[in-house]
Parts: sequence; C-alpha cells; structure tokens
Amino acid sequence: MKRYFLLTGIAMLFSISLFAQEVENQLSKFNQNMINEKSPITDTLVFNLPNEGTFLLYFNNQEHSVESLQEEFQPILENATKFPDFETKGYRIAESFSSTSLEAVKYEVENKYVQHLDSLEFTFPVGLDYTGGDFTPVAGFRTHLNLRNFSFGGSITNHIYFPPRIEENIKVNSSWFVNAEFSWEKYSRENKKNTVGIGLLMNDTKSDLFSGTTVRAFYKHQLNKNIAIEVGVVGTENLKTFYPTIGVRFW
Repeated sequence: MKRYFLLTGIAMLFSISLFAQEVENQLSKFNQNMINEKSPITDTLVFNLPNEGTFLLYFNNQEHSVESLQEEFQPILENATKFPDFETKGYRIAESFSSTSLEAVKYEVENKYVQHLDSLEFTFPVGLDYTGGDFTPVAGFRTHLNLRNFSFGGSITNHIYFPPRIEENIKVNSSWFVNAEFSWEKYSRENKKNTVGIGLLMNDTKSDLFSGTTVRAFYKHQLNKNIAIEVGVVGTENLKTFYPTIGVRFW
C-alpha cells in the first residue's frame, strides 16, 4: 500500500492492521471482509494539519486518485478548525457501502470538524406540476433556516390553472398555498436534498380545479442545486376529492 504525504510527497508501505485501529467509519466485520475483497486498500493519503493533527484517507486507486481526493478534501480541511490538536483521524473511502462513500466521508468530516454557521435562505422557486390530468405552472417564495444537519421553513406558492376556453375567453385560476417544509440530507451539508411539506389553500375563491378546504402534502428530491422533482397529493372539496401530483421545480 502506498502512503502519500500531502506536504512532503513521501511514499511508504502501510499495514492494513493499523488501518483497522484508526478508521473512524468502521464497518462490521462481515462488511469489512466484503469490502476488502471487492475494493482492497492500495493507498493512503495523509494530510498534515497546522495544529499537528493528522488526517488519513485509505482508498483503492482504482476508485479514486490522489489528485481527486486532494481536490475534494483540501478545502474542507483548510476550514477544519475543530480538528483535535496532535491527534490522528483516519477514514476508509470505498463506494461499496454508503457509510464509506466519498460523499458520506466528506459530510462526516465537515460535520465533525468544520465550524457551522446557521443561515437564512431565500429563494423564488418556479416549476410545472401535472395535477389531476392538467398541467399547472407554479411560482412562489421560499425561506428556510439552515441548521447543521437539516433546515426548516415555509413557502407561499401560486398554482396556476387554465380552464378550457369558453367562447374564446381565457380564464386563469390562481390557487395560493401556504406551506410548512422540513429538509434534510444524510450526506450533505450544503444541499438538503430531501424535503417534505404540507400546505393549505389560502384563497377561498372557487376555482375549476380546487374548492372548499384544500390541503396538499408533498415530497421533493433535489437532483442538483437548480432542479428538483416533486411528488404529492392534493385533497380538495373539503378533502373529499384527491389528485396525485408530480412536477419539476427550478431553484
């Protein structure tokens, strides 16, 4: 196994037995045997920190390169002000298990050693839903309080419906919902990929799509920083009629 020092560039052999003692994301013995067969450790990347702490990454060079891991972890460790002085922490990286995946290790290192600042986020999402057989454009305002491992907040969204024309007259129905939301992501601090929410129709004006007490429940999964897929259900007519919904959100 090769051991790479980020600062000194020295390579040397390193025993797997020592790895088993140092690793922070230790797997069960059964899973450890599986991962050693499928993706054995070939290299170790060593980061020597200013506080004389040492951060180790154990990996297989068929899955990751030294350069790519250095690029991923260098910015994180530069801000790792909570990393203990004079201590050594090691992590196994292997994509066979979620807890040893690159994203999981990055998340854990950030979560444990990087100081987190709570923030308030404001966005103006737009999108398009398919609701009960009709397409409904959506636009609104969203605010979330971002904490270390999750965020929560609310949004106001306008679901626009265009009923069939009658005598060439164009009619537009605007249905305003106020929504409570909770977001989380197990392996990401920057982007909360999963959101659940529940919303209540605010305007009482009867529309061709919603009427009476109307409630919506939804789940949203963020594909990247700009695009999300949302699925849910809307109960209308005093919760006597239900429509499934699926849609896309931007921002």
